[in-house]
Amino acid sequence: MDELVLEVPSLYGDHHVLRVRDVLTALEGVGEVYASSAWRHVMVSFDPKKTKASEIEAALSHAGYPPGPGPIL
Repeated sequence: MDELVLEVPSLYGDHHVLRVRDVLTALEGVGEVYASSAWRHVMVSFDPKKTKASEIEAALSHAGYPPGPGPIL
């Protein structure tokens, strides 16, 4: 499993955290999702054979939560 940590500036409430978790866990190959409205970060573990980091970022953007300028880690 790979891990991706993204800054998501529009993630500022618990209802956003729930929506982001729902969107990402629906993707094939995504394992765990940790989202923090306090830090405005999303950490995703995923199987790179089933999904790509770019697909995760696209899903966030499509849901209205575009990542910031680049990955944190």
